[in-house]
Amino acid sequence: MLIDGVWAEVKVAGEHLRLFSEHNALGFQASVYNANTKTWIAPSEPVDDIEQGKDRAENYAKAYLERVAKHELPSLQWKEARDR
Repeated sequence: MLIDGVWAEVKVAGEHLRLFSEHNALGFQASVYNANTKTWIAPSEPVDDIEQGKDRAENYAKAYLERVAKHELPSLQWKEARDR
């Protein structure tokens, strides 16, 4: 069950990633999802708070885009998890 959280979407060089930083029943977690392949680049992992989760997700996405697409991570627009 989601208590609080934020998410961001990245579409660059044919890549489509979704970044999450959430507070749920298991605690605070960060993750990165590849919407093209429908797989997790970084499955949920524990973090201390929402801000650390955002930083962790950004770092994973940045490394992935540099390695796979040879592109930098664009600036992100984080949205409240309940906003769609």
